[in-house]
Amino acid sequence: MRDATRITDYFNGSRTLFIIPLYQRKYAWQQKHCSRLFEDLKKIHRDKIYSHFFGSIVSTKADEYEDDLLIIDGQQRITTLSLLILAGINAVENGDMQEGDEDINKIKEDYLYAIRRKLPRKIKLCPIEDDQKAYDALFTNNENEFIKNCGITSNYQLFYNLIKVSDLTFENLIGAIERLTIIDICLDSRDNPQLIFESLNSCGKDLEEADKVRNYLLMSLSKDEQEEYYHQYWSKIEKLTEGEPTMFIRDYLTIKNGNISKVEELYFDFKAFDENEHLNRETLLADMLKFANYYRQICKGETGNKKLDKKLKQIASIGTTVHLPFLLSFFDYAKDNNFDEEEIFTVLDIVENYWARRIICGYPANAMQKLFSMLHTDIMRIYKRHEEKGIPVNCSYSQVMAYILLHKQGTSTFPSNREVSEEFETRQIYRIPSNYKYFLFERMENENSPEADDMIVEKMKEGRITIEHIMPQTLTPQWKHDLGENWEEIYEKYLHTFANLTLTGFNVSYSNHSFQEKKEGYIDKKGNKVDGFDNSAFRLSNYIKHCDKWTLEEILKRQKVLLDNFLHLWPMITTSYQPLEKEYELVSFEDDEYELKGRTIVGFRYRNERHAITTWKDMLIQVDKLIYNENPSSMVYLATKNNNLYEKDSEGKSKIADNCYVYSACSTNAKRAILSYIFKGCNIPASVLEFELVPISENIIENEE
Repeated sequence: MRDATRITDYFNGSRTLFIIPLYQRKYAWQQKHCSRLFEDLKKIHRDKIYSHFFGSIVSTKADEYEDDLLIIDGQQRITTLSLLILAGINAVENGDMQEGDEDINKIKEDYLYAIRRKLPRKIKLCPIEDDQKAYDALFTNNENEFIKNCGITSNYQLFYNLIKVSDLTFENLIGAIERLTIIDICLDSRDNPQLIFESLNSCGKDLEEADKVRNYLLMSLSKDEQEEYYHQYWSKIEKLTEGEPTMFIRDYLTIKNGNISKVEELYFDFKAFDENEHLNRETLLADMLKFANYYRQICKGETGNKKLDKKLKQIASIGTTVHLPFLLSFFDYAKDNNFDEEEIFTVLDIVENYWARRIICGYPANAMQKLFSMLHTDIMRIYKRHEEKGIPVNCSYSQVMAYILLHKQGTSTFPSNREVSEEFETRQIYRIPSNYKYFLFERMENENSPEADDMIVEKMKEGRITIEHIMPQTLTPQWKHDLGENWEEIYEKYLHTFANLTLTGFNVSYSNHSFQEKKEGYIDKKGNKVDGFDNSAFRLSNYIKHCDKWTLEEILKRQKVLLDNFLHLWPMITTSYQPLEKEYELVSFEDDEYELKGRTIVGFRYRNERHAITTWKDMLIQVDKLIYNENPSSMVYLATKNNNLYEKDSEGKSKIADNCYVYSACSTNAKRAILSYIFKGCNIPASVLEFELVPISENIIENEE
């Protein structure tokens, strides 16, 4: 076993073959990983990075007579690197890449061939079965002989296209590759390679994304710095997040990048963020620790302010974290600007109000993830526009926030009193997610009473408090008679609604007992007295105590009482903010619920730079060209997928660059979907793009070119 080894030393060996055992899986690296490797190599060259860790490779001697190696683990990296080098060599030979001072024949011999082996096939890498056929075909440098619909071929072609659009010479590319280092683990003859393979690929716990981030942050430091920064920053971050920092890091990245990372991509997104920001380790870790403190305060209600902590715990009981990126940004801004308790409470109250109304109306929670990730940025955008015009914002942060929420459309809308009233009547509260139920019942029971029981949610989770159907889930003949001839309709419509539900702490099931028994109590089969709603301490049962029967009339009256309580607890928000007068309407691309169909566009802003255009088609083409200029590798990669971006021209497509065409003969909404696909593929936050639209009063519906 050896320590870190240069990749060039590993490949060097004119007699060595790299043999992939048949029990290995086929080559499976995804194109996004190939694109990321190529970007890493460009960065290594550009920033003159001395070394870059490329993972580990585990091998063993294939036999006692030759230097051949069985690759137990690492075949994906070896194969990918071989494809990239071969693509570079072929690109030079085809005139698509400058050679530089590198000896191309020597590189070919060192990396791709075992020239001293007396074998018909002298190619160094020996993939399994079909992979080998596809790999060998690439050496012909003739596309007509390539094997189609194969990962080997697809990734080779991607590398070739990335090489064509880059400014790297072959010498630059090889120089960057030679700075890659690996951990070379070479087993001796006494080790069983199959057992080693099984061990490496067993069901043991993989590294969490946060573990990878921690290693990335600390590995580049000296031993003393590692110990200092670990104890001063990282261990505190872990403690504040209760040993589970992965989701905190995801939210931290969201507020920094404006994009919501997939958990499985978190390490790579964090690495890209760090490389773009160029912060030193201590500055970055200190910033992360600051936000981890906010994270703890928000999630646990531990600000030290009794009023704010209570509100935070009420929000936390909803059981979702999609609002965390907004609250993290807000807490940081509030601290920097010395917001008082009342303003912070108002912002939190609006968040809770938004949630409560949307739960009642059944709006999807996933629509709020993107909204909350950009809400603080949207508020700051309004402040920036006022600053540019020299006009102060004459209202509070919370009022600007309310203005933005009130102008959301579609599934991000802030439900009106009319919508809440309509949905409250038939919303199947008993069937919504448990955390939503706990939240609504606790708030509707306690409201804002100083005598509130702050433990209701915990007691509901533990089963000490339960939700009781007044009209039971199984109707007896007596219940059907009492409900009247429309009993079936009443049952179907109102059984699981708020009007027919209350709380009980008697730890009994009233089951299908009659209303009188549920209300006044009864003696069970064992002779024990069972208390009824008349004995309940819950305020949600107060109305029931005054009822002699339970029919549609009582249900509708209680429904009205509960709806009034709901609207009193979460009244419709208003705003005093008045937007700046302007000649056009500025709409963020991030606001994907905003209807663009039929709107006339006069320009767009990309990264705060204005571009005048006259059609949505022009906008699509120009934005794509701007993205291509700043990130050609990602655009070329997306073009290889032939999904809205294409490598070749045909009807309905517009040229962005050589080997990159966008489908532009589509509707406005389709163009927006294409841009969303490109922004996501290139890891660009939607907030950097804004559309300038003619106000609706002046708008003439255009032909959607």
